[in-house]
Amino acid sequence: MAANKNLSEQLFNPKFDYPETSSLVQRNDSFAYQIGSVLDGENRDNWYRIINRLAWHWRGLPLLDVEEVLSRIAVSTRKHSYDKWLDTVIGYQAGNWIYEFLAKAVIWQKKAENYHEDDEAVQLKFRCHQAWLTASLFASLASYPHYRNDDLAIQAQMFANRYYREAMNHSEYQIKDLEFIVDNKPVKAILHTPLKIDETPKAFPVVFLCAGLSNLQIEFYNYFSQYLAPHGVGLLTVDTPSLGYSRQFNLSQNTSIIHQSILEQIKTVPLIDYDNIILLGHRFGANIATRLAYLMPNKIKGIINVAPILHQLFVDRQMQTSLPPIYRDIIASRLGVNGISDQQLMAELKFFSLKEQGLLARPCSVPVLNIHYEGDVMSSLNEIKLLTSSKKVSLVQLKSLSLKESLKQSSAQSAKWIEALIK
Repeated sequence: MAANKNLSEQLFNPKFDYPETSSLVQRNDSFAYQIGSVLDGENRDNWYRIINRLAWHWRGLPLLDVEEVLSRIAVSTRKHSYDKWLDTVIGYQAGNWIYEFLAKAVIWQKKAENYHEDDEAVQLKFRCHQAWLTASLFASLASYPHYRNDDLAIQAQMFANRYYREAMNHSEYQIKDLEFIVDNKPVKAILHTPLKIDETPKAFPVVFLCAGLSNLQIEFYNYFSQYLAPHGVGLLTVDTPSLGYSRQFNLSQNTSIIHQSILEQIKTVPLIDYDNIILLGHRFGANIATRLAYLMPNKIKGIINVAPILHQLFVDRQMQTSLPPIYRDIIASRLGVNGISDQQLMAELKFFSLKEQGLLARPCSVPVLNIHYEGDVMSSLNEIKLLTSSKKVSLVQLKSLSLKESLKQSSAQSAKWIEALIK
């Protein structure tokens, strides 16, 4: 762990020659952004990033620690890229988003390292696991929104992945690092098995995660441990094109390129029950999952789409021009460009619509569970109803509760559906 310490000491020397995250994508700020959603967090005029405290807490971050970091960022008087946005302090120094969240990650790293061996072995293992996982989540949040040309964010991701590996080394479950070849490039994936450390190997069903455009694959351990593993179901994760370990791929209308290639190679992975692979698509990830349901139905048992984005956002000019700046910047970054005009945005996004691609013109041939959040502007009921199936289509509608309660309900409903599907 000395390497971690040395690297953190180097990183925490203030530096001022790094471009600030919000300045990495050129934009036209003349538009009025209005879209907000309980799923996506607080869209506030004085923050560049979307602040989503409850979703971060649901993944495993302590709320008090999050508030402490946000407060330090908010009160900083250092020079900003944009005076109107609190989280745009220039340079790697106090007040900068990446600096502050990575500092908190290192505090949790040190907590994990300092647990004493005189604790009971089981309790020690659990505490170390939780501390490493918390450190990983803070480092991942430091990297958010994970732009590929953000050197500091990439360093934060390096910490996040290291911490996650340490957390998995202390997990009660067997966790395996995998590597697949996609277009002659290596892609790292992680198989979270429901097998305990000392358990005899046996085949198990797997949920294959299709995450959105704002999440790294290392942010979903709690969903696995609380809702899948108790039912004997594993979780296979991989980063979306242009993110994390998959950042060497530009996002294109073939959104499922990585997942499709992995499904073609998946029989090289021992223990997976290949007849019981379920896709879980979250937000933009539902675009990936739905494409695969049409392109590779023989390899898929069913799909779960949580607040899916399949068509409207990609063709609705008013919705696009109402997006917060960070959403537009994320799209530009994922496409591999440094800036994007309204006209370019519309032209590019149209190709991502599964309706425009012709896929939704016929039913898919696998069972579908759609999860809809009341009042979700970006994924209306009309959007969800575009996806039909020759098999059973189920719909779970979640009322306007607190986000934390809605996320619990969504996770529990998906686990229940999976359990019924694989029986």
